[in-house]
Amino acid sequence: MRTLSPLRLPNGVVVENRLAVAPMTTAQSEADGRVSVAERAWLERLAGDGYGMVLTCAAAISRTSIAFPNQLSFGEERFVPELTALAAAMRAGGTLPVAQLCHGGARAIPALTGQPARSASRYELPGIPGFVPPEPFTEAELAEVVEDHAAAAERACRAGFAGVEMHGANGYVFTQFLSTMTNLRHDGYGGSLANRARLARETVQAVRKRVPADFIVGFRLSFEGFGPETGLDLDETIQVMSWLAEDGLDYGHVSHLQLDARSQKYPADVALRRIRAGVGAALPLMAAGGVNSSADAEAAMDLGADLVAIGRAAIGNTRVPERFARGEALVRTPFSREHLAAVGVSADFLGYLTAPGPLAGLHIVG
Repeated sequence: MRTLSPLRLPNGVVVENRLAVAPMTTAQSEADGRVSVAERAWLERLAGDGYGMVLTCAAAISRTSIAFPNQLSFGEERFVPELTALAAAMRAGGTLPVAQLCHGGARAIPALTGQPARSASRYELPGIPGFVPPEPFTEAELAEVVEDHAAAAERACRAGFAGVEMHGANGYVFTQFLSTMTNLRHDGYGGSLANRARLARETVQAVRKRVPADFIVGFRLSFEGFGPETGLDLDETIQVMSWLAEDGLDYGHVSHLQLDARSQKYPADVALRRIRAGVGAALPLMAAGGVNSSADAEAAMDLGADLVAIGRAAIGNTRVPERFARGEALVRTPFSREHLAAVGVSADFLGYLTAPGPLAGLHIVG
């Protein structure tokens, strides 16, 4: 089974199998961003489940980047001791722990950051009730965004994490700069694709310079727009991922709700297959979206994935890689509250899962 075979990344690090846990918001860290008992227990459970790599939830990089309450943070030195204990516990479980780093941009919460939300430009989202148009970043503030990512990555490295993944998907700050809908700038960070990709490229370059060669650097990217957020072109984002590979990536993460989703621009093609062809074979690609069986995971590899990220199935099932190896079926949604509690889902995480949001499709019952 290919998904259970090892993968050597461009920097030489070997991932023991091709199955990873996708980054999923849990909203269960402490209010100030420290690792909570519940968050550590959750990540330890996943680390012991047999995945080659486990990614944290989207973690804040600074006090001004916070995108949701009780968000894990790599933004301050005082968090390093507890992050060190977390990384050690995850490595003891047999996985490579990777921190996903995130800046909310327009989605940062002023009540938590203490300042108005910032983005590439001021723009409107009429379809979202209560949306407050963000203020444009100054170039000096963008330099801080780059530095905050690099400093957070350095903290993750010192804490013992195996790598970081920049969150450039789902409408967060890098998406806001790449999108022609949200980036209306006329300076060196707007207009041409090269300018719109500048923040992402400067960030990857800065992170790569601050960490050792054997520290994993990944980047998650939305390749096409969806819902109220548009302005992303598949050919442009393929070019962006290719540039980021030149800047020092060890893998790219393709963000789609379904791994076999058709391209909006090229409806006859599966987007992942077209991305694989466009990026080329040298850069490993991670893909997620609806993986509930070993057959789904193998299908992802047929479409061009080198790593397969599992989200919902990882929440409701323990030791998924072993179950795939044995050909066992997984427990599927709808999950009961009792079942989720039995597999280590905390009350805070369950509260997030049952609220309207990206994981509401878990269909929890009971």
